[in-house]
Amino acid sequence: MADSSPLPFLPLEVKTHSGHAGCITLTPTGDVLYSPHPSSGRGIFGWLSGLVRPNKKQLIPGAHLIGAKLETPCRFTVWWAQPYTSRTGCVTKHRFKACHSTRFETPDTVAAQALVEYLRRRASWWGRASPPHVAAIVNPVSGKGSAQRLMEAQVLPLLRDVAGLRVTVHVTQARMHAAELVRGLNLSCGSSAAEGAAGAAAASGSGAAPPVDLIMFVGGDGTLYEGLQGLFQRPDWEAAVQCPMAAVPCGSGNGLAASAGLWDPVTAVVSVCRGRTEAVDVASVLQPPGNRFYCLLSVVYGSMANLDIGTQHLRWMGELRFHLGGLWEIIRGRLYNCRIFVLPPAGEGAEPLARDGNGTAGTGAASPQAVVITLPQGATEDTAAGGAGGASGAAAASSGKAGGGMHERLLPARQSAGNAGGGAGGHVSDYPAGPPLPLLASLPGLPHPLPDSLDSLPAGWQQLPDSFAILGAYNTQYLALGARANPGGRMGDGAWDVWHMAADGGAHRGKRASGGVRARALKVLLGIEDGGFAKSPGVMRTTKARALMFEQRDSATWTVLDGEEVPNLPLYLEVHQGICRLLVAPLFEELD
Repeated sequence: MADSSPLPFLPLEVKTHSGHAGCITLTPTGDVLYSPHPSSGRGIFGWLSGLVRPNKKQLIPGAHLIGAKLETPCRFTVWWAQPYTSRTGCVTKHRFKACHSTRFETPDTVAAQALVEYLRRRASWWGRASPPHVAAIVNPVSGKGSAQRLMEAQVLPLLRDVAGLRVTVHVTQARMHAAELVRGLNLSCGSSAAEGAAGAAAASGSGAAPPVDLIMFVGGDGTLYEGLQGLFQRPDWEAAVQCPMAAVPCGSGNGLAASAGLWDPVTAVVSVCRGRTEAVDVASVLQPPGNRFYCLLSVVYGSMANLDIGTQHLRWMGELRFHLGGLWEIIRGRLYNCRIFVLPPAGEGAEPLARDGNGTAGTGAASPQAVVITLPQGATEDTAAGGAGGASGAAAASSGKAGGGMHERLLPARQSAGNAGGGAGGHVSDYPAGPPLPLLASLPGLPHPLPDSLDSLPAGWQQLPDSFAILGAYNTQYLALGARANPGGRMGDGAWDVWHMAADGGAHRGKRASGGVRARALKVLLGIEDGGFAKSPGVMRTTKARALMFEQRDSATWTVLDGEEVPNLPLYLEVHQGICRLLVAPLFEELD
């Protein structure tokens, strides 16, 4: 991280908080070096003080710098990110912890302020002359309700006081408020002109807020999901989608943060300072008569939906609620009926069950009978009255009349009263405008209900079995911090991975699973933390899909997009490859 800019005030003479004298300078490679001066004339007390608080040379690698904190006009500390790793099964997680130097003091206040700004600019301003502007959208009820506390105690001090970024904090007040906030943001969309305008505004002392360079969601997956709806509902969505999004894990699931390598709030903050982004797929989801949603994490059904929506009343447990929900599903044991068609990428094999969970070629034989379980009927009522993201009830969802339901909350007022084409949802033109849908538009129409066979569909579509224990379509690898449900997945390849544990051909609604199927479901639960279940042949199967059509045919479960329930209506999904930008960790890598 060498920098050729001359700093005439270096070396800077300083004293540490313990009274030792030294100087600060920069090495040719951009490292920050504190060199102590030899102590002299301090007598026995100075010698004893040196034993307790030694005055040692300190070298802070430039590659690890975050910035510096100016505590008073003449006192400052230098901050850096110390990398470390933790391991979960076969997955190595690269994390960071924030560290700071001893407090330095210098009588040259101008030099102190100049050095602090210089370190911030080099470390965390993405190569810009002015600090990036981060819009932080905080969900105070996310997860265990600690998002706002973590924002104030960890995230904001590091970003604003150490890295020197401009941070505007927006706290959500109700469900879907994040979508409203995103619709109202002034986004720079990565334009150099906007950056120049922001720098000019800062230099002139103008009170106008500079354009937003990064949207940071402090909460769980549901918070970012809401913000994603607002992003695509903007009139300038084609430019707005280029504004990077970041997920700070403060919710129950945090699947998107985990998939980006942002394992904890401090690691997320360091990643914001580094500014690395990757393209991420987003899927349009259409539901009649004219609702269009967007998701970038998953679509789940059956047991995977039940352990999420069905445990909303246990949100105070954090991630533990998902494990308890999964165990309950295995104990109860149930199969869920649906109808699903997928359109694989060009060149994929003709067999819909293309490969086993471990990625090897499948035999084409039907999977052994699988099991899932439902929560007691009372649990759905408790959830309906629960926190954000709770279910509104299968009956209300299927009727489409539940007040404040997902289909009513996701669309702006100008769209919620009707649809773009005024039709009944039988064609793509009946839905709000957005990214093109060439695959769904090529169909003669959007069938409602879905057909019983492939006869009426164009060539290339494939039909999956109608009864499942587990069914999920995933874009990213993680469904939650402790759930690597899609090992080997790629979030920017233009196709989602459909994982399923199907029933035997003769299975029927409500049939309980055999001991063998329960063992398979248990193997998924025990191996989902690091994705180890996928190494066992025959446990689950997967196929790629650029588009899919799905219809729920069981009232004992939910259809869930990115952790949010949608109405019990046919669902038509198409993937938009790499349409958005997602902030990822500096050492981000999607593992096989």
